[in-house]
Amino acid sequence: MEKTELIQKNVVGGRRSAWRVISSIEQKTDTSDKKLHKVFYLKMKGDYFRYLAEVACGDDRKRE
Repeated sequence: MEKTELIQKNVVGGRRSAWRVISSIEQKTDTSDKKLHKVFYLKMKGDYFRYLAEVACGDDRKRE
């Protein structure tokens, strides 16, 4: 029983340590950086749907 507890502590301890490192990095990053990434993503998404609409309109025009 003691060996399994020790193994579990070692595994969980390593993951907790990694989680702390990741959390600290996320907290240190600029929130403005995250906002810029979101703006970029939303612009790309808008462009994608605009192109889809253009293609759909083009197909409809060819049928008529």
